[in-house]
Amino acid sequence: MARAISAVDLTRRREAFAQIVVPVAGSVLASPVIADWDPEPDYFFHWVRDSAIVMRTVAELMEDAPATGERERWRGYFEDFVRFSLALSRLNGTQFLRRSPHRQLTRRDARKFLRPDTEIRALSGDRLLGEPRFNPDGTIDILRWSRPQYDGPALRALACLRYLAAGGPPTEEVVLLLRQDLGFTLRRAGRRCIGPWEEAGQNCHHYYVALVQLGALVHGRDWAGDAAGAWRAAEKRLRIGLDQHWSNSHQVYAAIRPPVAASADDLVDAATSLAVLDADLPEGPHSIQDPRVQATQSAIESLFARELPINLHRPAGQAPALGRSRGDRYFGGGAWYVTTLAAAALCYRLARRPGQDRAALVQKGDAFMARVRALTPADGALSEQVDRVTGAPSSARHLTWSYAAFLSTARLRGRALA
Repeated sequence: MARAISAVDLTRRREAFAQIVVPVAGSVLASPVIADWDPEPDYFFHWVRDSAIVMRTVAELMEDAPATGERERWRGYFEDFVRFSLALSRLNGTQFLRRSPHRQLTRRDARKFLRPDTEIRALSGDRLLGEPRFNPDGTIDILRWSRPQYDGPALRALACLRYLAAGGPPTEEVVLLLRQDLGFTLRRAGRRCIGPWEEAGQNCHHYYVALVQLGALVHGRDWAGDAAGAWRAAEKRLRIGLDQHWSNSHQVYAAIRPPVAASADDLVDAATSLAVLDADLPEGPHSIQDPRVQATQSAIESLFARELPINLHRPAGQAPALGRSRGDRYFGGGAWYVTTLAAAALCYRLARRPGQDRAALVQKGDAFMARVRALTPADGALSEQVDRVTGAPSSARHLTWSYAAFLSTARLRGRALA
């Protein structure tokens, strides 16, 4: 995971676009592997969502560090990330276009992949904060992608709050970034946008986006000392919208609203599990204790136990590996490490709540971890997903999010056992 943070020793050349990208301190690569859709995807970008999840894990490592030097190392990573994030929020699309020669220098056969200049020119303020990704050298992404996305600032606010809870100092920069991201979340709470899987054509209401926005506001409320009408109205709006994802006929939370499917198998998506994990509401609807969340999670597990060939003859003591959704076709629609680890993490988190069968929940979480171990190569490398038939690594190699998910889940397991 650390190889992808502040990877200033790497250089990415996108020859077709005449780009030379050298990461700067504070950037977080989605994957440090240099690829060009040949066939591995090009993930040499700083995704706002992925980086926030990774830096939340960094805050946990800082808190648990056994020695001062290690603690300071993780703290330095986080402070660099804060500075880099603030620099991104100050970019201006019009100014970028004035000095960027990308349209003239891009190879003719690659120009179809460039974003329209009008789209880039509009990037400032909230439009800029709705960007899903940037180049790790701190410049605007010139390529077409699914936009806008409103979960990134909420997740970054949650990462900053976790950093402060871990004993990180409330520097002026941390406070500035936190206020910026909470303010954006207030303004964009419950609005339509692209979802966590960045599927084209899905500019709608996503359970994941709304729930992490709610998590940021709930956890940020005490820090901000804000009980004003706008704050309460945003929380209420998000809760009403989240409740509308419930399908009475199928007894599951639909990942997208309005739903575009007719069966429970087509309504559910493992992004729901990630939403509950990332938002970490303390209680009530949409928390780990919500019976509807638990029913949806059971439906997700049952779906992939049947749908993925690698799960049909798994050994005893191993839970099913989980994919994203039934209709997923991205790189064959295999099982993902982050979704399978999320199922384990939810078990460990619930095991710590009063009145739960701790031993049974830890055992269930361990079954998911055993499945992850069985699907991990001997060298420990974690890709984005594994092939649905063979279990071989597929899609992006060394996905930074996969490593962060493993570290955080192992940490939750330790606390469930304590």
